[in-house]
Formats: sequence, C-alpha cells, structure tokens
Amino acid sequence: MNYDDYKQARDLSWRVLLDTGTRELPVKVSRICGAYGVTLRSYQAGAPLIRALGLEAQCGASDGFSVRSGGRCYVFYNIEQPPGRVRFTIAHELGHILLGHLGDGEHTVYNREPSPEDAPEEHTANVFASRLLAPACVLHALGAVTPERIAAVCDISLAAARFRAGRMGVLDQRGKYGASPLERQVLAQFQPYIDRVKSGQ
Repeated sequence: MNYDDYKQARDLSWRVLLDTGTRELPVKVSRICGAYGVTLRSYQAGAPLIRALGLEAQCGASDGFSVRSGGRCYVFYNIEQPPGRVRFTIAHELGHILLGHLGDGEHTVYNREPSPEDAPEEHTANVFASRLLAPACVLHALGAVTPERIAAVCDISLAAARFRAGRMGVLDQRGKYGASPLERQVLAQFQPYIDRVKSGQ
C-alpha cells in the first residue's frame, strides 16, 4: 500500500470521528453506520434482503460484506463471531463504502483476518477500521499501549489490538503523535473522556 492510500484511509477515520461527534471509547460503530445512512444487519436479521440481492453464498464465504444497490449501502455481518471481531468487520466494511470502493450493484468479496497477499483496497479498509476503532492519539493519552489494554478499551479482538500496538510502537519511536491538525482535533474532542478515565471517574 502506498503512502497516499494509507494517508487517505487514516485521515478519513479521523474525519468520521469528528463528523459524528464521537467522544469516547469504545467507538459505537453501529451509530456511525447510521449517521452515514448505511443499513446494518446480521446475516440472520438480513436474510430476506440478502436473498433478494442474490448474495446468500457470501454468508458462508466471509465474516461480513458490504453492498451498494439502488443508491443504498448495506453492511451484513456474521453475529456468531466474537463481539470484537464483529465490530472490526463492520468498521472494515464501512471503510470500503466511505473510501468509494463499491460502484452501484457491487459488493465486497471477503472479510477475514489481514494477510500480506490482500488487495490494496483490503489494506486501506483495514487502516480505516483500526484507526476508527482504536485512535492512537487517544490510546496514547490514556496510556493504553499494550495489546491487552487496547483490546479491552476499544472492544476489539486481541489480534487486531496486537497490530495496533505494533503501529503505536512505531509512532512512539518517531514522536509522531499530534503531527496532523485532524489528529489534534480528534484528541481535543476526546479530552473530557480522557480526563474522566485518568481521574478514575
């Protein structure tokens, strides 16, 4: 993934947090979907719609998928996955939608744990999801830097939290927190929450 694609996905995650007035962790990803007019359904609850779209096979092939059809966007997910995995799946699929990866009548093909062989669009959707659910500046301010703490605070899987902790280690070495005006705005928006958590309230 080139830097421009990475930066686009990262900056979009910050804009979404700002635009939706998100001020505390864990991020309410279902509320964010609603704010952008994205219909969110589990495979079970969305079964009639999935059948109408002719996408039943996707349910067995993926943890979740997104569809753009008739000017509307949908995210479907497997509710039988652990909650942290479900949240990341939804954020990943929302990333595909907001990054413009889907034309009308198109759907994503798979959603699974990240792999180096993934297509560039999968990498950028993962960047978006991880930064949306686990904003590094907020975690840094909280002192939540270990995978276990990140997983607990952000309600994401330990596997996703390990990736996030690794990236935060790089940011620590480079002293890169707060380099972007967008990131500073996100931190300011979360500051009352950070203060409450640090004071033990």
